[in-house]
Amino acid sequence: MSALQCEQTAKKPHLRTDRSHPIIEMDRAQKALLHFPRHEPHPHDAAGWMNSRRRRAFDLLVAFAALLALAPVLLLLALLVFLTSPGPIFFRQRRMGRHGMEFTLYKFRSMRASAASGSPITVVGDARITRVGALLRRYKLDELPQFWNVLKGDMSLVGPRPKLSQHEALYLRVRPGITGPATLAFRQEEEVLAGVPAQELDAFYQEVVKPSKAWIDLDYISKATFRSDLHLLSDTFTSCLGISSPRSTEEWIAIYRHTRANYEMPANEELSA
Repeated sequence: MSALQCEQTAKKPHLRTDRSHPIIEMDRAQKALLHFPRHEPHPHDAAGWMNSRRRRAFDLLVAFAALLALAPVLLLLALLVFLTSPGPIFFRQRRMGRHGMEFTLYKFRSMRASAASGSPITVVGDARITRVGALLRRYKLDELPQFWNVLKGDMSLVGPRPKLSQHEALYLRVRPGITGPATLAFRQEEEVLAGVPAQELDAFYQEVVKPSKAWIDLDYISKATFRSDLHLLSDTFTSCLGISSPRSTEEWIAIYRHTRANYEMPANEELSA
């Protein structure tokens, strides 16, 4: 069964893949994902703030201050990665940036070095993730080196996440970000993807998750302001610390459902309870 066929069974309490796999229980978040628009969004004009010099200056100031203030934490995390798992401290990967230009993204390595050639999509409980890596990923500490990407001009603090070329649904006219509305909306993405059979995982990501994130990011790009960036940065900080929970996928659907009408997209079937 393909990922798109899953949509037709979303209202049923269980999703059966094939005879070789057990029945998969679909929770509300998985059902919600099936009801985002399937069409990829068309490029739309970015808000003036997104590519402004003021925003770039703000990015530089915050990124420099963060690297300076977090230097002891970064050194400690680097030492933990080095001592607990053989391989490089940093994970480097080519990602898509503004205007389709590729750049090297930096993270603390959270997987075994020997697993570098595996699937780019990870799920909760992935055997490739190290013990320290699981902690880093839980609190998003593996993303901290990307403040260096911000200083270099590859990324911004807030924006669509930089993706692999085959997973990029948007032609970015703005810099990708460390965090953003889609990042918060899909903070529990690995848990959701854990319920998808391995042989369906890439198709499900391509046909369901990727367009969903693209719609959320497109809407934000067209409306972003300094205040909305501050709000998302605050939400990201409190979410990573566990002080507050990010919006559920269902809440994001309610917020962004109007996007389909704005861009004359065909309405999808309403989400069942």
